[in-house]
Amino acid sequence: MKLLSILKIHLKYSFMFFVSQLIILPLSMESYAQPKQEPADQSKKQQITPATASKAESEESDPTVFPMVTIEGKGPEDIIGYVAKRSITATKTDTPILEIPQSISVVTRNEMDMRSVQNFTEALRYVPGVTVDQFGFDGRGFEYLLMRGFNALTTANFRDGLSNAAQGLLFNSFITDTYGLERVDVLRGPSSVMFGRGDAGGIVNRVTKRPNANPVREIEFQYGNFDRKRIAADVGAVNKDGTIMFRLVTTALDSDTQVRYPNTGGERAHNERFYIAPSITWRPTNATSITLMGDILHNRSGSSPFYIAAPDGGFSNVLQSDPKFARYNTNQSSFSYQIEHHFNEVLTARQNFRYTQQTGRFQDLFSNGFNTVDQPTFADRGAYATNERLNQIVLDTHLQARLDTGPFNHTVLLGADWNQTNASLRYFGGYNNGFIPPGIDILNPVYGVPIPRPDALGINAKQRIDQLGFYIQDQIRYNENWILTLSGRYDRIISKDNDFLNDSTTNVKDSAFTGRVGLTYLYSNGIAPYFSYSQSFLPQAGFDSSNKPFDPTRGEQFEAGIKYQPVRGRSLYTVAFFDLTKTNVLSRDPTDETGFRFMQLGEVRSRGVELEARAELLRGLNMIGSFTYQDVENVKDTDFKGKMPVQVPTTMTSGWLDYSFGGLGIDWLRGFGLGGGVRYVGRVFNEETNISSTPAFTLFDATLRYERGPMLFSINASNIFDNRYIASTFFGRHYLGTERTVIGTLTFRF
Repeated sequence: MKLLSILKIHLKYSFMFFVSQLIILPLSMESYAQPKQEPADQSKKQQITPATASKAESEESDPTVFPMVTIEGKGPEDIIGYVAKRSITATKTDTPILEIPQSISVVTRNEMDMRSVQNFTEALRYVPGVTVDQFGFDGRGFEYLLMRGFNALTTANFRDGLSNAAQGLLFNSFITDTYGLERVDVLRGPSSVMFGRGDAGGIVNRVTKRPNANPVREIEFQYGNFDRKRIAADVGAVNKDGTIMFRLVTTALDSDTQVRYPNTGGERAHNERFYIAPSITWRPTNATSITLMGDILHNRSGSSPFYIAAPDGGFSNVLQSDPKFARYNTNQSSFSYQIEHHFNEVLTARQNFRYTQQTGRFQDLFSNGFNTVDQPTFADRGAYATNERLNQIVLDTHLQARLDTGPFNHTVLLGADWNQTNASLRYFGGYNNGFIPPGIDILNPVYGVPIPRPDALGINAKQRIDQLGFYIQDQIRYNENWILTLSGRYDRIISKDNDFLNDSTTNVKDSAFTGRVGLTYLYSNGIAPYFSYSQSFLPQAGFDSSNKPFDPTRGEQFEAGIKYQPVRGRSLYTVAFFDLTKTNVLSRDPTDETGFRFMQLGEVRSRGVELEARAELLRGLNMIGSFTYQDVENVKDTDFKGKMPVQVPTTMTSGWLDYSFGGLGIDWLRGFGLGGGVRYVGRVFNEETNISSTPAFTLFDATLRYERGPMLFSINASNIFDNRYIASTFFGRHYLGTERTVIGTLTFRF
């Protein structure tokens, strides 16, 4: 019944959004309408759509030949099982992964389906150089991750090649529903030369499902432990001549969580989510593609994951919050378009646009120490509440040219992008009537005591960041073996910060030049050694504890590695060595009682090695393997010099193997599949002084599936042996790791 109530609550919003897209479509078609182009000669170039030209058009002489329109994310022919061959994330051009002079991993839709990925951080569990879930289980929707040791919660957030990395002044950050993704590209190392806001640790580009000539039609029913219920649908359509394609992706979730309050009879925190994403592609000519996309995501969570540490530092299993008070509610929506036009075989123009907005309403309790004199096990608590708004506008326009100059082949990119972020925060940190939230006894916790929402305004602020960047790139190929990648970018940033309580305004102007140079050599057997140097520059949203805006951060990296993809093989093996330095790094402020404010450190260096293997070893037998060693150290800050940042493991390794029994040729085994994985995460330090640490842990995952005709049934389990572990400890709080999760999924394709 709760699931039905979600659908009813959001039905009117979804319907209005869907109708608006249908209204926009004919207007867009009218404004971009052109005389119909002749089809290309099939003997010269494969067409964008299959045999759609009329007989009269096919009889025209000397037809214009256009390249195939490239849709970001690539088609099935570029992905075999878990192995992707190409990506446009690193260079904004369609480039084989072997030729990219930087570490990149691709999590395919096949892999996400096989592992039954339920949230975004789960998708990255088997990717090297990426630490996920450092705060353990978090049902609120935040996408916590570290890349090469640096916080990438918001800074690495990209979608369809555009920054989605806007950050609110406290809690707001954009959320991803993984069912709406076609693939995830993980580019490690500084990358702002192409994207402006790419951080030093790297970016994670979420590639959205979009219409295609072979539409998907499926509906999915899911049930799991913690009374998890989800329904999802992915439906597409295409007209007869293939010029208009449509797709609709939607999900609805109703679930309890592992966050269980003691002494309440088993009461658990509850989550609800609704997501809908229509998209439409129009191809008025063989040379032009226009795609409109939109989505709405409503997230409701009471899942506060903070466990109070006992006076001796041990785990108390007592949550500091209250099930009747904790709320993390967001409403998020976006509209975007992508236009691509081929003038001829040499020149291509593209323009991508997105507007995203989110409103958030959050409230929770925090513990601020024990009353050690009168009641040594009694923890005092405070309350806070926020009203937040966040919106981001991104516009990227570039021109691509393929040229030859003597023995050199060039792919030149010239472009400009504009990125504007607006964030506002009203923070309530107390009560005007003097009310004090009741404390909690960790030996006998009492929940459900009425606690009003705080009304004493502590922060009333707005922040606006405008960034305008110009970039140029040349991918130079010589003698079919040498590939030199040269990139440069200039950014101009203007930020305006308003503190309405103190009636003050701060304006900051800054500019930066970033570059990248990379050299790759391609051997005929599929081995490709490379070397690169890259830089990053990133304005940072928010304020420190004295309400001073954060300074931008800069990064630079040297990287060398080898990639190996056997000719006509179905595998990709990579090894990368890196030396990365980042300035003005943000770290959580240990003096802030809520644990959500940051402070700015001096300089942090990260060195290490990453190994990855993705392969189809035998017919039906797929594997993923990764290993990460990273030495991360604060090299300048006087207070923490020589120390390792909190929550950063030195070593991580993982492996996944699955087999489809259809390859055996035994009738009764056809359709069956079995898989399993193991993940190891090394110990992490709990505070900047590196006095104590949280132990390492190892987790096991498994999957079983059966496919027959249009039906697919799968059972997936993560942490299958239910290892009860602590992911990290910070500021007197323990963060419990994700418990065993078992989910059954029934999919019908039609």
